[in-house]
Amino acid sequence: MLWLLGAITVAGLLLRVPSLGNSLFGDELSSYFIVTSHSLGRVLHILAGHGVDTNPPLYFALAWLVERLGASVQALRSVSLVAGTASIPLTYLLGRWTVSRRAGLAAAVVMACSPFMIFFSTEARAYALVTLLALASTLALLKALGAGRRGWWVGYAACSCAAVYAHYTAVFVLAAQFGWAMLSYPGARRALIASNLVAALGFLPWLPAFVRQARLPGESAIGFLQPFGLSAIRLDLGHWAIGHPYLPLSAVPGPIAMAILVGGCALAGLTVIVRRLRHGGRALPRRRCAGAALVLALALAMPIGLILYSCLGQSLWDERNLAASWPGLAVAIGALITSAEGLLRWATVCLVIGGFAIGGIDLLSADHQRPDYRGAATFIRRGGDRGAPIVEAAAFTPGPITEMEAALGVTGQSPSRPDPVLRIGRAPLRVELHAPPYASLPIPSGAAIAQQATNRAGQGKLFVVTLGSISAAALRARRLSGLAPGAGVTAFLLSLPADLRLTQAKAFPGFFPVSVYVLRRSPRR
Repeated sequence: MLWLLGAITVAGLLLRVPSLGNSLFGDELSSYFIVTSHSLGRVLHILAGHGVDTNPPLYFALAWLVERLGASVQALRSVSLVAGTASIPLTYLLGRWTVSRRAGLAAAVVMACSPFMIFFSTEARAYALVTLLALASTLALLKALGAGRRGWWVGYAACSCAAVYAHYTAVFVLAAQFGWAMLSYPGARRALIASNLVAALGFLPWLPAFVRQARLPGESAIGFLQPFGLSAIRLDLGHWAIGHPYLPLSAVPGPIAMAILVGGCALAGLTVIVRRLRHGGRALPRRRCAGAALVLALALAMPIGLILYSCLGQSLWDERNLAASWPGLAVAIGALITSAEGLLRWATVCLVIGGFAIGGIDLLSADHQRPDYRGAATFIRRGGDRGAPIVEAAAFTPGPITEMEAALGVTGQSPSRPDPVLRIGRAPLRVELHAPPYASLPIPSGAAIAQQATNRAGQGKLFVVTLGSISAAALRARRLSGLAPGAGVTAFLLSLPADLRLTQAKAFPGFFPVSVYVLRRSPRR
């Protein structure tokens, strides 16, 4: 059995490693800036309500330590890779201790192949870490309830506290665990309450920072970027359960895989209903019933918790925040598809695992990975004159550094020049680096950026980097209709001199492609 679990874990690792070297994207830019540009004390200070990022410090502290061993994108993501991979065998243990060995193995395979968990296992954020710690907390609780030894209660308290230090939304899973244990094990209530009090005491040193973070404007960012409602719930639950956070379900896992998954789950559900009717609704053994209740509580903790919180207060609804419930979801799926007997069991297991495997393998495609800004940076370095200006249609990120700047190696400590990238739609880097959090900064107009870029280019090259693919004809016409990132792009293009011509265009893959356009003055006659 160990060799099979080891093979499943290795397969999950192999599905994750190809994404480890992807370009930094989105919220990862905040992690990159905080970890690579500051001392550990300064990292904690920024996170303690003195910066834009409003997350707790555990992931950042671990990433800071690992990054000192090797300053690279891979080092920054290695915490998530280790956590995401370790969650595979621990999910097996959760399934084995609550339902059955078969359910645990199926759950481990689902966890290994899930596109959602593969993505966050190589994301430079805390989602894989909080998933691992919440899972470890559950396993320690199960051992403590079974053995009653003090060491397991200490481990439960430590993992629970660490999970909240990784991500605040862990409290929803911890609350589900606590409620389940209070109802299922009345004799352990005193130890259960004491362990949770110890975990709460462990969080007290960070409580003032948490209060400061709660007052920052960034707390409302989730609700602003994605308004909470039934449409958001439906869409995000689909991405969380079987899909990818950035790609539509029609792309990953795709229509064929979705049909296989739905068919397998429907077949498994039908067999459960038939068996229950055939046996007259006979009750499950008490231990299995309690285990199934815990699995369902874990799987539903994040969706229900986030929905209730978002209805009553500030919206926290975001598919990423659902990650900590994935082990419970995996075991629930494993229990469902292994509940049949004989050939039906093989059919349901093969269908559902096959659907997840298709989705996981799909992520190996370059078009389904993060935008390739590193490829764009390499292209510019190899084909540019020394000091050739780079203009980026900058997307919004919580950190001061853009994707293109990170790909060029800018950390925020000592840029190679005042503005390594001219940014359309955002203030210059040197301005953002010295501005207080959430300051309203003046954004240079497209015409001003065009003037700067033209002066720097002289008779040499000018590079324009955009997120998305734009036709060369549109660029030649000085029009970029429909480009969302970077207000003022059209004004920038309209303000370029007429003799600045497009000489080359190259696209780089990703779930959002990156385009680089090379412009140069026409030779004078």
